[in-house]
Amino acid sequence: MTNASHTTQRLYGGHGKSGKTLLPTTAREDAPFYILPDTLRSWPYERILNPSVAPESVEWLSSFPDIILLGTKEYNQSDSGMYSTVSHAVLLPKRCQVMKVLRSFCDFMHMCYMLEEYTETLSGKQAVDICQSSIDAITRPDRCRSEGEPLVGEITRQFWKRFSTQANQATQERFIKAWQSFLDSLIIQARRRDRDRYICSIDEYMAARQDNIGSQPCFAILELSLGLDIPQYVMDHPLVAALVKDANTMIVLANDMCSYKKEVRADAADYNAIAVVMRQYKTDVAGGVRWISDIHDEVAQHFLQIRDDILNQRGFPSFGESLDRQIESYVNGLGQWIRGHDEWNFGARRYFGNEGLEIQKTRKVFLY
Repeated sequence: MTNASHTTQRLYGGHGKSGKTLLPTTAREDAPFYILPDTLRSWPYERILNPSVAPESVEWLSSFPDIILLGTKEYNQSDSGMYSTVSHAVLLPKRCQVMKVLRSFCDFMHMCYMLEEYTETLSGKQAVDICQSSIDAITRPDRCRSEGEPLVGEITRQFWKRFSTQANQATQERFIKAWQSFLDSLIIQARRRDRDRYICSIDEYMAARQDNIGSQPCFAILELSLGLDIPQYVMDHPLVAALVKDANTMIVLANDMCSYKKEVRADAADYNAIAVVMRQYKTDVAGGVRWISDIHDEVAQHFLQIRDDILNQRGFPSFGESLDRQIESYVNGLGQWIRGHDEWNFGARRYFGNEGLEIQKTRKVFLY
């Protein structure tokens, strides 16, 4: 990993990998800023655009009583609908199938967002209760939800009833496992808050964020959009597992670089990779961003190397013509997802408000 002090040296008065001068965050005393590196400058996957299903998903969510997030500025800026349009590589033959999958994903993003927002202020014990309600709704979808139970339980149950009718058994099992890990990570985060702003190392942070970012359940929905039926033993192959981990790590790092401004303004940046790196390596924002960007570059290169090894069957077996085609689709689907996530970071208003597309060009992010 890159030494942070050396990273800071390169940032101040130096040049980044793009050749552009990287200015210090204190260049203007009244408006500190940082520069976002173009982490996907050499990424081989281009932006795609799927049909939007956001209105149907919002209508469904608004049918629940007491959804206080609906209509708020914070909620609208999350733009779950946009994420569904730019992230999915879709190979399904019929438009109705495509729309069902995109709708499931859009519903899922609403569900994820609500859980994250609701648990952000909860104690560890309270987070356990709300997360247990969600996983119980998946494992026992035919049980009537009790009056007074957290509303997210019924929201999860209805999402799962739709999703499970489309997904094969292996995909369902992978989703449930990933969703449980995501919920567990929310509980861990809440318990750390109970400890008065728990300070973790970058290794601890990245281990927790692998589940906390919520990508793994998304990858199960990706399988659905590609019409895949891949056995678990294929997914457990070390190269496939490494590829999935790399994709997840890239999304974590890119997300934290983009979300830092929002979290600083909300006084909630302690649980962000930039802040963690700044504390651990005693550097500044610019040094933290470059450290993370350098790691992102390493992981991206590793992802593309593994992708090529799998597709060219170097150290990776053939599983027969049908499964080999499905594996190829999944591998490229992960690559496309990484591009889609980057597009959402700037195209939605969650992190940068109305300035996202301009920041995508200039890479300059003013903190205040």
